Amino acid sequence: MNIKKHIILTLFISMIVNVHAQQKQFKSIHQIQSEYYNKLGLNTIFEFDSINEFSGIYKTTSDTNCNLEKIVFGYHPYWMGSSYLNYQWNLLSDLCYFSYEVDPATGNPTTTHNWLTADAVDSAQANNVRTHLCVTLFSGHSTFFGNSTAQQNLIDNLISLVQQRNANGINLDFEAVPWSQSTYLNDFIVNICEQFHDSIPGSIISIAMPAVDWGEIYDISILKNYIDIFVIMGYDYYWNGSSQAGPVAPLYSLTAGYDYNLSRTISYYYSKGMPASKFVMGLPYYAYQWQTASNTIPSTTIGSGTALKYSSIKNNSGSNYSNENKHWDNKSFSSYYAFQSNDKWFQCFLEESYGLSKRYDIVNQRNLAGIGIWALGYDDGYSELWDVINDKFTDCRVPACRDTIFDTGGPAWDHYNKEDYIFTISPDYVEELSLIFSSFELEPGYDSLWIFDGADTLAPLIGGYSGTESPDTIFALGSSLTLKFHSDNATTLAGWEAIYDCLDHLYIEEQASVNSIIIYPNPAINEFQVSDLKFQIYPHIIEIFDVFGKKSKEIIIPKGKTKVTINIENLEKGMYLVRIFSGNDFYFIEKLIIQ
Repeated sequence: MNIKKHIILTLFISMIVNVHAQQKQFKSIHQIQSEYYNKLGLNTIFEFDSINEFSGIYKTTSDTNCNLEKIVFGYHPYWMGSSYLNYQWNLLSDLCYFSYEVDPATGNPTTTHNWLTADAVDSAQANNVRTHLCVTLFSGHSTFFGNSTAQQNLIDNLISLVQQRNANGINLDFEAVPWSQSTYLNDFIVNICEQFHDSIPGSIISIAMPAVDWGEIYDISILKNYIDIFVIMGYDYYWNGSSQAGPVAPLYSLTAGYDYNLSRTISYYYSKGMPASKFVMGLPYYAYQWQTASNTIPSTTIGSGTALKYSSIKNNSGSNYSNENKHWDNKSFSSYYAFQSNDKWFQCFLEESYGLSKRYDIVNQRNLAGIGIWALGYDDGYSELWDVINDKFTDCRVPACRDTIFDTGGPAWDHYNKEDYIFTISPDYVEELSLIFSSFELEPGYDSLWIFDGADTLAPLIGGYSGTESPDTIFALGSSLTLKFHSDNATTLAGWEAIYDCLDHLYIEEQASVNSIIIYPNPAINEFQVSDLKFQIYPHIIEIFDVFGKKSKEIIIPKGKTKVTINIENLEKGMYLVRIFSGNDFYFIEKLIIQ
């Protein structure tokens, strides 16, 4: 059973104070990279292509017959040059051109980076992708919000630029707004939304918002009536100035001492009333790399971190970023590389196709409107991230036939307060849909999980569960199960973990002998080896179940490894079932005897 930690209030308050102190120096990846490329003084596409090592045009691999069913909102920074030639337009709903930089004293642009003539905007529109102009204000907030003329100038300028371009709208990226300016910020957002919607009927006003709204600057209860798309910047949880190396976009927490992650962000914004139909989770196509005190995680950083594009890491996969240096953290559901250079340790955290697929699963499960991307072109030359979008967010999607699901704390930590959400398990090709709980602990009478035998909460109720009364094993009469979870505003506990499966276990067991994977020794005492794992594009997942169908152990093996040793010292003697799969490709199951 997984060990989960309780949040200690005094530690939580201390952490908030410390983090707030860090915010004075914090700059988002948007601001850091905007300042960096502005200082280079480059102006032409050819110059940007040169520094980006533009790969030229490569063949797309996604199925062009697939249709998007979610928002995919991609930021196109002006410095990405010709990379738009490799965008898979059928997998992109919105392109946001970055950016109109606001002069806070006047509202006029210091630059629009050639918005009116940008080829990327032309290409997006030719492919029926909605286009937006991003508006950035990273400083001078009191100057701007104290000047009604500057505010009106900005609004007038933006309406004109959107109309001239026949674009769909704007994206407001006002960052690091102090708490003292929060009322003025919310008033301005309402004002610009009203004027835009009146001047350009059908226009779309989106807003970039932080993963953690430290000072509760944004009044969601008001803004949800005006903003059309909320793009939550689900990255920079660990940033260039972090004292500890960690995932840029952890799905769950890496450590008990820093309890911020995508899962909690979703619950927070839902608790503030953000509509699911407008909730877009931004995710990173970049990594952060730090020099660290050791190769293990968590590790203290030495100096500032460096942001690296996805393509930069893939272009150097034969050295520091090799499979041998790649690891998977099962607490945060994040991948990282640990390596030595000149006798110094480095850690680089990057979400690749497998990690992003797990985040996209949560987007689907929690019913978010879609995803955002910072930034388009950062994967230039590699198509696998487009493939994951195709697999998860189009009408070609094939829901996984089996998976492990958790409460919002993930495999290692407690769930969160003030949660109310529903998600449905509905895989294809169902023979027998089962849901097996391997752990269950909720606050009795206050937090609860309800399970319905069908595709929504109108289906017959199987049961409501609280305390330590585990649902154990659930079998659906049809092909779907729906889960409804509620937590109050007080105590949190370990939550729950369950495995769903849509195949008949006995049928699978009869087919095991056709596979070439070897488990040795069997019977085993303290450990056993799995060898002859075949190459897959996703990591291998090895699951061990006891005779009651409860999962006793799960191991994630990075792709490329063909042999692994599994420690079973903590498992009791008896018969178990070992199951191995990669992505949606299930191909091995065998009995294991532990002596």
